[in-house]
Amino acid sequence: MAESTRTFPQPMCANVDQAGDGDGIISCTKAGSKACSKCLLVQYCSKDCQVAHWKLHKKDCQSPFMKKSWKPQWAVEKRMPAFITPSDDASTPVHEWITMVQHGRKKYLWGNVPAIDVIQSGKNEGETFPEEFNLLFAASGDIRNVVKSIIGLPIAYTGKCEIVINDRDFDIVARNAILLLTALVFDPIEAADIMLHIWYSALVPKSVLEKLQEQILPLIADICMKVRGRPEESLQSKTWKFGTRKLSLTLPKASWDLLPSFLKVPDGLTASQAQKVMVETTLAPSRRDYVERALYSKPPAWRFCAIKFRTDGILLPLGNSRKEFNTPNPTIFQSTDYWPMMDSANPIEGWPVEEFMSKPPPSRNDVYGSLYFYVLKQLQDFCKRISNLQVRFQLFGLDAIDLPGILEERGTGKNYFDRIEVSNIGDRGYLGPPKLLATFAPYLKCKSQNPHATLLALFLNAVHESYDAEDHLGNMEAEMLRLNKYMSLDAATVSRLDHETWNPEMIKYLNARSAFRDFDRPFDKFQKVCCLNEIGQIVGLKIKSKNTLVEKWPLRLKTSSTQEDFEMLLASGHTGSERYVEWESST
Repeated sequence: MAESTRTFPQPMCANVDQAGDGDGIISCTKAGSKACSKCLLVQYCSKDCQVAHWKLHKKDCQSPFMKKSWKPQWAVEKRMPAFITPSDDASTPVHEWITMVQHGRKKYLWGNVPAIDVIQSGKNEGETFPEEFNLLFAASGDIRNVVKSIIGLPIAYTGKCEIVINDRDFDIVARNAILLLTALVFDPIEAADIMLHIWYSALVPKSVLEKLQEQILPLIADICMKVRGRPEESLQSKTWKFGTRKLSLTLPKASWDLLPSFLKVPDGLTASQAQKVMVETTLAPSRRDYVERALYSKPPAWRFCAIKFRTDGILLPLGNSRKEFNTPNPTIFQSTDYWPMMDSANPIEGWPVEEFMSKPPPSRNDVYGSLYFYVLKQLQDFCKRISNLQVRFQLFGLDAIDLPGILEERGTGKNYFDRIEVSNIGDRGYLGPPKLLATFAPYLKCKSQNPHATLLALFLNAVHESYDAEDHLGNMEAEMLRLNKYMSLDAATVSRLDHETWNPEMIKYLNARSAFRDFDRPFDKFQKVCCLNEIGQIVGLKIKSKNTLVEKWPLRLKTSSTQEDFEMLLASGHTGSERYVEWESST
C-alpha cells in the first residue's frame, strides 16, 4: 500500500471534549507546546485554551495523588494494611510480615522486563554481518524484543533474515500474529498506530477494529475454511507472502478455529462494560492496600498516571481525547466476564524507562504519554525497517521443549541460529538450566559459522530463590548504609517501627532495601547448584566472560547511581535482581 503522508504525531492541546452549544462537543485540534506549569501533565496551544480547559483540568491538576504529602488510606486510618501478617514469633523480622499476594488472571500479554535488542550489531558482527541471519525467540511473550532487535539491524543490511517466534500461550501467539500481519499489510505509519492500541489499550477506536476486520480477518478466515474437518490437534500451517516478506503461522486446527474471535468483540460486551470488568481487577476494593503500597513508591505524577491507566486502560497522552475509543479490544477481551491479566500488569515494565523518559513531550510528567510516543516511534521504525527487508517470520504456539522437533520437521537443522533468546524459561520453575541448554544448545551456530552467535537467558527468580538467612544477616548493615544515601528514616520514625506497622515510610524503606542486596553471592550459589558451567561444557557451550547483548545486571543500582536512578527503579516495578547470562559455542 502507498506510504501514508501523515507525520509523527505531535503532543496535542489538551482542550478537548468540551461541551459546546446544544449537544455538540468542542475540541481544539492544534498541537500543544506549553505545559501546565502546576502539574506538567498536559499541554496547551495557547493561554486561552488553558483557561477554557481549567474547569475540567482542575480536578487532575489538584489531585491528591499529585501531592508529595499523599498517604495510603491505611496510613490515614492508622490501621495495619492487608498485606501485613504479623508473626506469632517475636523473633521474626518485620520485613517478613509483608506478603506479596497476586490478584487477577495470569496472562502475560505485556512484557514485564524492558525490551532488548538481541542483535547489538555494533558490539558484535559489525561490518561482517552475515548475509543470512536467523533469530529464535523460544518463549517470546509479546514481540517487544523482536521489534527492538529488527530496528537494531545495520541500516545497510540487505540480506535474508529469519525470525522464529514461539510461545506456549495461544492468546499471546494470536496477538503476535495479528500485530505482525498488521505490520505487513498496512503502511508503516498507519500500522504503528493500530499496533500500539491493539497491543496496549483496553478500548480502541471502532475504525481500528473495522480495518483489521477488513484486511486481516479474511486472511485468517480463509485458512479456517480450508482446514475444516481436519483433526482438532493436527498442526496446520499457512504462509502469507507480502513481496519480499513472509509470515508463517503454525497452530493446531482447534486454535485456528479460535483465531477469528480475536478480531470480534464478544457478544453483548460494550465499552462501559469492558472498562467495568477491567476495573474489577485493576482497582478491586479488596486490593486497595496493595495498589496503594505500589503507588507510594512512585513519584506523585507517576501515581496519578498509573491510576488513570488502571481506570480507563487506554495508552494515550493525558491531554488526548478518548472520545473515539469506544470499542472493547477483542485481543484482550475474549470473555465478557473477566480481565485476563493480573492487577499489576503494566506496559511501563516492558520498555526501558531511561529511553522513553529521555525525550518527553512538554507535559513531561505524563509518563504514559512519554511511553505512548516512544512505543509509537519504535513501531514505526520497525514497520519501516521490514518494508524493504527479506524477512520471514515463523510463529508457533508450542511448549518450548517441543519446538526443536517441529523445526527439524520443517527443515531447520542444527547450528542454525545466530541468536537464541529464551526469556526466563531457564528458571527452575519452568524448564530449568539443564533442560534449557540440552534443548537449545544444538541449534546455536558454532564459532566457525558466526563467532558472535549467542544464546541469551534471563533468570528472574534465581536470586530470590537462593537468598537465605545467612545472606540476609550478613549484608543487612551494608544494605542499610547504601540505602541511607538515597532514603533514610529519622530517629523518631525508627523508634516507632515496632508499634507503627502501618507507617508507609517504614514499608517503603523495607521494600527499597532489597534493591541494595548483594545479588552476586546468591546467584553464584544458584550457578554452582545448577552446574551452569558444567552443563554448558557437556552441550558444547560456555558462558561468555563479558556480555555483549545486554548487561548481566541491567537494572541493578550501581555505586554511581543517582537519586533519580533510585526513584526510577522503585517506580518501575523492577527489583534490580534480573540477571542475564549469555552462552556461546565452545567450538
